[in-house]
Amino acid sequence: MTDKKDFSHILSPIKIGPVELKNRIMLAPMNETMSGVNGEATEQMISYFAARAKGGTALVCTGAIMGTKLASEFVWGRNLHLFHQGHMQGLNLLTERIHYFGGMAGAQMTIGFGRQGHSYDHHKLAPAPTAGLPYEVTMPSLPKGIAEGWSIAEHPRSWITGQMTREMTIAEIHSEQKEFANSCQLAVVSGFDVIEIHGPHGYLEHQFLSPLSNKRTDMYGGEWRNRKRFLTEVAEQIRYACPGIAVGCRISAEEHMQGGLTEEEMIDLAKDLEAIGLDYISLSDGAGYEEGGHLIADIDRSKHYPEHGEAFKKALKIPVIVTSQHDPVKIDKNIADGRYDIQAIGRQLFIDPEYVNKLAAGKAKDIVRCKRCNMCLIRCLTGLTPACADNPNFGREYAMDEYKIGPRQAHESLLPIGMLTAPMPALDRPWWKKEISLINDFFRPVQGRTARH
Repeated sequence: MTDKKDFSHILSPIKIGPVELKNRIMLAPMNETMSGVNGEATEQMISYFAARAKGGTALVCTGAIMGTKLASEFVWGRNLHLFHQGHMQGLNLLTERIHYFGGMAGAQMTIGFGRQGHSYDHHKLAPAPTAGLPYEVTMPSLPKGIAEGWSIAEHPRSWITGQMTREMTIAEIHSEQKEFANSCQLAVVSGFDVIEIHGPHGYLEHQFLSPLSNKRTDMYGGEWRNRKRFLTEVAEQIRYACPGIAVGCRISAEEHMQGGLTEEEMIDLAKDLEAIGLDYISLSDGAGYEEGGHLIADIDRSKHYPEHGEAFKKALKIPVIVTSQHDPVKIDKNIADGRYDIQAIGRQLFIDPEYVNKLAAGKAKDIVRCKRCNMCLIRCLTGLTPACADNPNFGREYAMDEYKIGPRQAHESLLPIGMLTAPMPALDRPWWKKEISLINDFFRPVQGRTARH
């Protein structure tokens, strides 16, 4: 790698829907397990995101936020919650910190973890497409480093098998979808610029898609168009509920399991999501916990990701995001060659949050490169927050003055941009009632009196 390269393609702006990103680097959504036990944003988490925004990352995206009360009961260790107004204060502090340091804030919202969720009460049945179908992990399928760690410590092996599942009813599905749409509106009011629907990696949205986890025989199971229904309905409702901001969806490009979802099927799904009005598709890979080597990819398993990006980009008009590429020279060439539009980076921004700033300053050789050792993940699996041997500041940003917020800046909006750019509809209004123009009613003269001013 040389500092002589200008990385002009990485550093060029791009629009996703109504949102303009100042460059092509996004903090990939990861569950960094820094939220509190009740799903609240903590100062440790907020400062962690601040460091990546200060480092020049254009779009700083959270890990999966539990968008319904039911979803919040089945999580992966610790996740953010957002399904009532009580959750908004902490998330507004988070978005304001990201905006203060010049980044755009993305909320990855999920309607649930399904069979991959874990309740603190292990006797509860996890709500999923199919009953009696918990996940089971084999050691060879695990990400690099995890199997070695589990061969030493027995305690974290509780993640090898999931909780028993129950089948979600159709009425429950519809109720969850409506609550989820309302939660996405709360995310807009909390200041997020982008909503990303969480649809990859074997979680609930993905489980409905896959024939490996969806054995239903009703309108949400069976043939491909029925298995797509759950996610496409969610996308339709979010697109309607949040008209003023960018809405995208992250999906797995394929499952890499016998009888699982293929790239062709997932491209077909992406075309449906584009037709619904989504503003981008973000690609990850793999079937989830049961095929974790593509969920948390090593260098060999991530080599083909740009090929997925190229295949999807040929079929779509909206921007395509690809993950798990760390080398800026290769990223810049991939973007220049039109293989994909935006690079999502996860662990590489754990180790070096100044990645983009170093590229812009001509100091690419100073980037600290991620070894993909997965020590960060190993710590999360034990119930701790992640840390990195090569970045002593990681997880300690909250103790550093450079990531603290100061007086409100001129570039910060007092009201969330998403509220200003388009009015959000009232989701409790019956579909057959016309929308009421409160402004017109307020200013209309009444019984000969003049309008109020």
